[in-house]
Amino acid sequence: MKYLLYTLHGFSKKIPLYKSLLTVGRDEHNDLVIDDDYISRRHIDVHVKKNSILVRDAGSANGFFVHNRRRKTAKIGIGESFKAGEVTFTLEDGDTSEFSLSDKYRPGFVKEKKDKKVSSAGKNSAVTRSLQTIHKEIEESIFKWKLRFESFDEFTSYLIAKLSRVPGFGSLFLVEKGEGAENTKIRFSVCGKKETFDLLKKILKKYPSIFHERYANDNLDFSSEALILKNKANTLVYFLEKGQILSRKNIKAFLLSLAKEIEMLDQFIEEQKELTRELITDRQVEAEIITNNDKMKNLIRQAKKIADSDINILIQGESGTGKELFARLIHRCSKRDPEKVVALNCAAIPENLLESELFGYEKGAFTGAYNCKKGKLELASGGTLVLDEIGDMPLNLQVTLLRAIQEHEFYSLGGSTPIKVNLRIISLTNQNLEALIKEKKFREDLYYRLVHLCLTIPPLRERKEDIPPLINFYTDKFCRRCNRSIKGYSLKAFGALVNYDWRGNVRQLENEIKSVVNLTDDGDTVVFDILSERVKDYYEANREREMGRADQSVRPPVVFHRKPGREEIIEILKRNNWNKSKSADELNMTYHGLHKKMKKMNIIPPQK
Repeated sequence: MKYLLYTLHGFSKKIPLYKSLLTVGRDEHNDLVIDDDYISRRHIDVHVKKNSILVRDAGSANGFFVHNRRRKTAKIGIGESFKAGEVTFTLEDGDTSEFSLSDKYRPGFVKEKKDKKVSSAGKNSAVTRSLQTIHKEIEESIFKWKLRFESFDEFTSYLIAKLSRVPGFGSLFLVEKGEGAENTKIRFSVCGKKETFDLLKKILKKYPSIFHERYANDNLDFSSEALILKNKANTLVYFLEKGQILSRKNIKAFLLSLAKEIEMLDQFIEEQKELTRELITDRQVEAEIITNNDKMKNLIRQAKKIADSDINILIQGESGTGKELFARLIHRCSKRDPEKVVALNCAAIPENLLESELFGYEKGAFTGAYNCKKGKLELASGGTLVLDEIGDMPLNLQVTLLRAIQEHEFYSLGGSTPIKVNLRIISLTNQNLEALIKEKKFREDLYYRLVHLCLTIPPLRERKEDIPPLINFYTDKFCRRCNRSIKGYSLKAFGALVNYDWRGNVRQLENEIKSVVNLTDDGDTVVFDILSERVKDYYEANREREMGRADQSVRPPVVFHRKPGREEIIEILKRNNWNKSKSADELNMTYHGLHKKMKKMNIIPPQK
């Protein structure tokens, strides 16, 4: 049977196409209800055909998209997809059954129509948010909050967070003129992907006029919006997202307004520099998960959705990816938030001390136990226990922990009275626990007690779009800590950081930025030479490899001062593996010209 597989916020569900017309929208009367501000009350109609569906826009504010292009109607075949709001739909044919969660854990953003009376009031009757006017919301928000920002970095952090949440916003850079393209400074970037960063470098190199003209777009061959700030050497460079709904007119108006706000804010902050500022604490800063990556955003949404349940969670990923941040996010979004998070690193504590750290001990329980001490299990009761590097826990201790989880009680070392606990356990690991089970290094029964749901954090090298906002975030953090200001990064330094593979993930990037901030003088720009040798060597090696590949790919053309003969044409065709396009270029003729020549000379390609 045909069904629609729809995905939002990391959750996927199936809806069988059991009738000829299926309605989708935010209103409760639809067959499929999607609780999303960008979805209209009745968004699309799905007409079911024999081996396909016909999707029609039902007069929605934001429409639906096929291959990043907005469509009024579209025929969707088996295995093909379309998108409405943030929901991706795929037409499939097969088994419609699926694992069914209890209502407590069922994701609430989508639900099938139920036969019940619905009040006209409530959130489903709210006005649909239009992506065409979303920039107005952001403008009002910036105007409302701008006088509360005490540094330019604080403002840009707020702006980046706002713009990153707009679906398909595109990429935005604020650059400051330097001597030559390589010395141009990037003050901040929003959703800066590698391809747009490369395009930015081309623009800066080819069109230095963008720093002198108020509107430089008419002279550019690139799809961008560039605005210069009045009386400043700063330029906003914006790149449209492929298939973007936001109109150029609205974006241009928004960038003009933003340019004025930035200029006014720069002036205001300069006047307020000597005033006392309230510092953001490290705990507030560390609590944020900075990302532009879709997978990471889905993980954050999943984490928030399951936070209020008491299911135990395993968070796995390479060292330095931010597993503990996710654990703290889950705790903060749960009803356990008033209580504490208690963390224990199972790999950092010697085996003979780990048991006493976990379960605590009574006075006189062993030599040196001069006082009673509560264990992590007891301290975390009512809150959340985070077991870091759970894969390194000794087997004999795994048995004791399993019993404590099952019985909700345990005995401290030397104790005779059971201690009852109310626990929620979040385990962290950079190892494959299922592989450890096969190797008899981890108990399978404990695994199923600890892992009701698993979140896998992708490494930083698989989410390159997160590097620019992380650079901004940690630069701001360490500038505050060192009480200094940094103007930005040279283009070469920023490019080296963006293109590095970061095997140590976010933690390695954080350490790099910490070093960079400490080595840069107050008010200066971060230059390439300040970066660590590892990052610089990687950048130079990559550049040499790219130049080498470019040299190998360039074949000097054969220039014929006379018409080439049959043997010469055959020789060039063989050298190019009978590729007519490449051979035509080398012969300095068109593809069709070569085709006619081959037919006239009876040159027949070999049978494959």
